[in-house]
Amino acid sequence: MPAPQRVTTSALTDAARALAEREGVDAVTISAVAAAVGVRAPSLYKHVAHRHDLLRLVADAAARDLGEDVARRVGTSQDPATVLSAIAVAVRAFSTRSPRTAALLFAAPSAEAGPSPSGMEPLVQTMLDAVRRAVPGDPLPAARTLTAWVYGFCTMEQAGAFQLGGSVDEAFAFGLRVLVGALTDPRPDAA
Repeated sequence: MPAPQRVTTSALTDAARALAEREGVDAVTISAVAAAVGVRAPSLYKHVAHRHDLLRLVADAAARDLGEDVARRVGTSQDPATVLSAIAVAVRAFSTRSPRTAALLFAAPSAEAGPSPSGMEPLVQTMLDAVRRAVPGDPLPAARTLTAWVYGFCTMEQAGAFQLGGSVDEAFAFGLRVLVGALTDPRPDAA
C-alpha cells in the first residue's frame, strides 16, 4: 500500500492561488484545492480549518509578494513622493498580473479571508512612514486616500471600464502625479 501523499502549506497556497486566478475566488474551496494537490478534502483540515483560511494563505502570500515588489521599487529612497509612487505602481503591476488575488488584499469576502495584519504590516508601514514624512498629523487619512484611488483605478482597469479613449497609462500617471503631489505638498490646509 503506497504511503499517503504529504501536503505542505506552500503547496496548498500555490494551488489555491492558481485556482483563484484561473476560476475566481469563489472557486477556492476545500475540495477543489484538495483535488488540485492530489489528496482527499479531509487531509486539508490538518492545515486549515475552513475555506477562508485557504484564502488567507493566498492573501498573505500576495501581501508578501507585493511588499517585496514595493521594497525593490523603493530601494533606499526616503523621499515620500518616490515611495508613494512606487507603492502605487507596484499595486497596479500586481493587480495586472494577479487581479483576483489582488482583490483579496483590498476587498476580501470576509476579514478572515483577507491578509493577516502581520502579513500586511510591512507594506502598510512603508506607506504610513512615507505619509508621516510628508503630511503632519495622522497619516491614516492620506494613506487611505491613496489606497482607495489606486485600488479603484486598478479595479476599473481590470474590468475594462475605461472606454472613453486615450491612454490608460497616461491617465494613471496623471492621477498619481496629482494625488501624490497633493499629499506631499508642504502648504498647510486652506480650510
